[in-house]
Amino acid sequence: MTASAGAKPTATVSSHNVTVSWAASTFAEGGAAPSYIVKRYDALGNLQTIGAACSGLVSGTSCTESGVPTNTWKYSITPAAGTWRGLEGPQSNLVIVTI
Repeated sequence: MTASAGAKPTATVSSHNVTVSWAASTFAEGGAAPSYIVKRYDALGNLQTIGAACSGLVSGTSCTESGVPTNTWKYSITPAAGTWRGLEGPQSNLVIVTI
């Protein structure tokens, strides 16, 4: 099973909520990946624990992480199907969550 790498997501901030959205990854055999893994990194590239709405396998092509701490963040997307994992895509542009 092969699929395109995760797309570069866009992330928009509203107070301490960050909505992450991305284009669907498609399989070489046809069809879109059924789910995705969303990761959040700090500005130094350290992986962070992500909020419940964006954790685990996310179906669809967006999620909103609530209660994001004040800091500068980047997000990435990895396509997934069952136990299969695709390639992690490029990180989003920096998003800044302020007080």
